[in-house]
Amino acid sequence: MVSRDHFSVVRGMAGSDLEISKLKVQNSKPTNKKINIGVFDSGVGGRLIADKLKELKNVKIVYLSDPEYFPYGDKTGEIIQSRLLYFAGQFKLKGCRIVVLACNTATTNGIAVIRQKFPGITFIGIEPPIKPISNLTKSKKIAIMGTPATIASQRMAKLQSLFVQGIKLYNISCPGLAEYIEERVKENIKCYITFYNDKKAESLIKRFLDKPIADGVDVVGIACTHYPYLLPIMQNLYPKVKFYDPANAVAAQVKKAIIAS
Repeated sequence: MVSRDHFSVVRGMAGSDLEISKLKVQNSKPTNKKINIGVFDSGVGGRLIADKLKELKNVKIVYLSDPEYFPYGDKTGEIIQSRLLYFAGQFKLKGCRIVVLACNTATTNGIAVIRQKFPGITFIGIEPPIKPISNLTKSKKIAIMGTPATIASQRMAKLQSLFVQGIKLYNISCPGLAEYIEERVKENIKCYITFYNDKKAESLIKRFLDKPIADGVDVVGIACTHYPYLLPIMQNLYPKVKFYDPANAVAAQVKKAIIAS
């Protein structure tokens, strides 16, 4: 975009400059050049968000994962931060100006660190959706289901202090759930079909959700990008409960970031 006046001039016979046109360029012509959008998760969970972002115009999705260190849910904050610094560097090398951390554990434990180290990249995180689900409940009882590291994070405690007033929050740590989903999805690319009539998946979900839902929880927030693979099962088991997946909110943030870039 050019913001100053431009002059086309021609040298006259006597050496004088003759102004032949004066152009003020206000808007550059739109191009079809694609923007590289990075999406990161420790495993396959972020693929669902990547698929949603592919619906945006003129974007190229660069997906990176960290199978060597999967799952992040049982790693220390220091290890997670170290891995995120490495992958942020990889996204920079690939020309990504916007990067989505499609992992609650990565976001809650390390997004502040990589934002400081890589100020030229816009990082969009995904975190426990305590605020939106607190506005949806009628029973005043809500639940967040996530990995052990997410549930135990300082960010989780901060969100709870900010948005949980007059509401009972059930923090549901789900060890082993992301790992089981990762294993099954890798076996079958048709992800949702993978869990059709999956008794072990049903058993895990019931282990984590039966008690809080029996206690009156009417809204459950999904705080792991692996768990939406099981949303059809959850909705079938608990048809009166609303399950909130923040993926749409993340996509909206990416749209804003593209406009601002």
